Amino acid sequence: MNILLLSVFAPVILFPVVSFLSQRWRRGFILAYIAGLLFLAFYLLSGAEFGSYTMLSDSAFQLKTNLTLFSFSEHPYSKIAGFGFLFVGAIGLLYGLDVSRTSEQAVSLGVIASAVGLCFADNFLTFLFFWETMTLATAAVVFLRKTPHAVHMAYRMLFFSLMSGFSLLVGIILQYNATGTFELMYPEAGLFFFILGIGIKSAFLPLHFWVPWGFPAANFPCSVLLAALCTKVGVYAVARVLPPSDFINIMGACMAIFAVIMALLQSDLRRLLSYHIISQVGYMVAAVGLGMSLSVDGGLLHMLNHMIFIALLFMSAGAVIYTAGTENFHELCRHPSRVEKGSPTLWRALPVAFVGALVGALAISGTPPFNGYVSKYLIKRAVQGINPAEALLAVACIGSVLCFCKFVYFGFIKARARVQRKLPFSMQAAIVVLSATCLITGIWPQILSPVLPHNSSLDVYSADGVQTALLLVVLGIVAFVFLARVLGKGISLSFPISVDVAVKSTFPATYENFPRTINLLKNIAGRSIFGFIKKINYKTGRSGTSEFSSISKLDFDVLLIIGMLGVVLAFLFYLQFGVFGVGT
Repeated sequence: MNILLLSVFAPVILFPVVSFLSQRWRRGFILAYIAGLLFLAFYLLSGAEFGSYTMLSDSAFQLKTNLTLFSFSEHPYSKIAGFGFLFVGAIGLLYGLDVSRTSEQAVSLGVIASAVGLCFADNFLTFLFFWETMTLATAAVVFLRKTPHAVHMAYRMLFFSLMSGFSLLVGIILQYNATGTFELMYPEAGLFFFILGIGIKSAFLPLHFWVPWGFPAANFPCSVLLAALCTKVGVYAVARVLPPSDFINIMGACMAIFAVIMALLQSDLRRLLSYHIISQVGYMVAAVGLGMSLSVDGGLLHMLNHMIFIALLFMSAGAVIYTAGTENFHELCRHPSRVEKGSPTLWRALPVAFVGALVGALAISGTPPFNGYVSKYLIKRAVQGINPAEALLAVACIGSVLCFCKFVYFGFIKARARVQRKLPFSMQAAIVVLSATCLITGIWPQILSPVLPHNSSLDVYSADGVQTALLLVVLGIVAFVFLARVLGKGISLSFPISVDVAVKSTFPATYENFPRTINLLKNIAGRSIFGFIKKINYKTGRSGTSEFSSISKLDFDVLLIIGMLGVVLAFLFYLQFGVFGVGT
C-alpha cells in the first residue's frame, strides 16, 4: 500500500485512541500526526508517483459482483489537491491543538482523511464513499459545538450535503446503466444530476447557502478546516468529473461577483470570509470550466493557494474571537466612550494575528509578491478575451480588495477590545507558518511546479502583470476610502423617495418631468435589488428565525426536505418518461 493512503485509513484506528488519551498524551499524539501529514505533503511535492492500489481485491463480494469498493490511483489533478489537503489540514490541526475539544480533534482527522481519499479515488464508488464520509464528518464538526444555533445550522448543512450525495448517486447509477462501468470519467449519462450534486458542494448559485450557514457556526478552530477543505473538494470534482462548458465558466464568474457583494454586507468576520470563499471558488470554477491547460492549471493552483490564505484568514478571525470574545464589527469598533479604559487596538494587542490577516488579505486580493497573485495571473491570462467572464472577474478583484480593506480595518486597525486571554503558541505558530507560505510560494512559485497537472509556466512577474494587479488593488483601496463610513455603519436600504410616492409619480404626462421619472424608477429598482439581497442574506437570530426562513409560512427546514424529495421525484420522472435529457 502506498504510504499516502495511511492518511486515509489511519483515522479509522486513531479515532478511539484520540478520544481516550489523556490531554498530555493526546497533545503529543496530534503533534506526531501533524508531522506525518506534513511528511506526506512534501513527499507528494517531491514528485513521488502514487501508482494504483485496490483494497480487498480478493474478497468474495468483489469477485462475485466485480465491484471495486476501495480503488485508488493517481490522476494529474490528484497531486495538487492532495498536497493542499495534507499541508493545510496539518496546519489546521496545529492551530486547534490547544483550543479544540477532544471530539473535534478526532472528527477533524476524518475530514482530512475523506478529502485525501476522494482526490485519489479511482472509480465512482470509491469517490462517492469518501464524498459521503466527508458530508458526515463536516456536519459532525458543526454539531459538536453543541449550541442551539450550531445544531440548527449543522442540520441545514447536512440537508444540503445529503441532497448533493443523493444527486451524485443518481448520476452514477445512470452512468453505470449507460456505460456498464464505474470508471471515474466525464459522464455519458446523468449529467444533470452530476452538476446538481457537485454544484451543491462547490456552492454554485443558488445552492450556496450552506457555506455562510455552517462555517461561522462551528467552533473557530474547526471552521479553519471547513473553510480550507470543504468547497475545494467540490472544485476538484468539477475539474475531475464535469466536462468543461460555457455554463460552468459563466457560473463561476457569477459566483465571483455575487458573493463579493454579499460579503461586503456582512457584519461578522467569519460570515464575511464565508461569502468570500464562494467568490474565490467562482474564480476556480470559471477557470476550470474553460478546459484549457492554462486555465485548469490556474484554477487548480488558485484552489491550492486559496486553501492556504483562507485558512490563514480564518485563523486570524479565530484569534479575535478567542481573545476578544466577539467577531462582530460593530462590537469591535464600539464608540470610545463605551470601550473599557486602556483597551488597546487589536492590531497592537494581537500583532501575530494582525500580520496574518494583513498577509492573507494581500494574498487573496492578488497583490504581488504573494501567492494569490500567481494563480490569479494565470486565470487572467486564460480568460483574456472571454466575455463576460473577463469583465466580471476583474470587477470581483476590485470587490475583493474593498472587502478585505473592511476586514483588516474594522477587524483590527479600528477595533478595540479588552484582551481576555493570550493566544497559545500553537495558534501563533500556525498563523506564522501559513503567512510565510503565502509569501514564499508567491516569490518562488516554481516550488509548486511538480504538482501542476499541465506544467504551465510560473514565470508570472511581467511588468504588465504586476501593473494590472496593482491597479486593481489601488482601485479597491480608493473605493474603500470613499465607502469606509458606509461600510462601518452597514449598508442602508433606505431611499429618499418612498415606493408609494414613486408609483404615483411614474409615467408623468409632460416631457419636463422625464428626468424626475428616471430618478424615481432608479429608486424603485435600487430598493427592489437591495431588498432582495437583504432577504437572501440569511442570518439566524436568537430566536432562530430570519427574513428568508419561510415561504407561505412553511418552515425553511421543511422546504429543504421538499427540495430533496424533488430531486427524488426528478429521478423517478426520468426513469418513467426520460425527461431532462439526462440520458443522452
